[in-house]
Amino acid sequence: MTMIIPTRFSSAINQHVVLSLVELESQPVIMGIFGKPGEGKTHQLRAALQRIGVQALSINAADLESDRAGTPGKTVLAGYLNASRAIEKSMPTCIVIDDVDTTVGEWENNTGTVNHQQVLAQLMHLADSPNQIEQVGRVKRAPIFLTGNDFGKIYGPLRRPGRILPFHWQPTPEERGEVVLEIFNDLLSPRQVTDLLTRYPEQPVAFFSDVRSRIISSGTAPLIQQLAKELTMVCQNPGLFKERLLQSAVKYVTRDGAQKIANDLAQSHNKMLQSYLQLE
Repeated sequence: MTMIIPTRFSSAINQHVVLSLVELESQPVIMGIFGKPGEGKTHQLRAALQRIGVQALSINAADLESDRAGTPGKTVLAGYLNASRAIEKSMPTCIVIDDVDTTVGEWENNTGTVNHQQVLAQLMHLADSPNQIEQVGRVKRAPIFLTGNDFGKIYGPLRRPGRILPFHWQPTPEERGEVVLEIFNDLLSPRQVTDLLTRYPEQPVAFFSDVRSRIISSGTAPLIQQLAKELTMVCQNPGLFKERLLQSAVKYVTRDGAQKIANDLAQSHNKMLQSYLQLE
């Protein structure tokens, strides 16, 4: 299954990378990609970067938590310096910090830990002085990408114009349709996909990926149990057995069957979304 990246999304990523690497002073070094959960921000970002040959140095939520005060801030700086050195060697590289609003966001019950403050301070420093690092000297500018769900939770001063370039990602119906058609390309007919999109217009892209997985697992249960006894062979040739699973699933799935699976998942997703929104 080939990942489809909407042109509007990939164009924004390309622009930030290029303008950062040419060190355009008016271009913020940080781009924040924010939007509803499940719309493909993280996967599309990495796919877009890979497509243009940019290495992504990842910093995840766990990296921004530590029992040792100040360590996460140093992790951010070390990642930036590694990216800068790679660029110096003509290897385009960037920093990607995922789910930044969940770790250093301004939440009601946030205690404002030392680590929280140090990460914000480091990002502020990089935003204000991407080419000059204290005790290091002049460095190459390295593009930084932040992902999250709520831009409003980001520390106010960091959100000021010139420090971070916000990119609010909410795919249009056409963009979502393009992505979802590719998700089911080898499993459902275009008409079946259109039926799903029409019935569930508010569901995120991740919902349709879950429907795909559920269709495959539901239609190939006996084969999956058989393969569970032959895992050595599966490891030796995963592509072959993946194809067998898909062929089996295609024979199983019907229009009504796909709709039933989607309906069950929609109810489950809606419950999870409501739980998430209650946390905000």
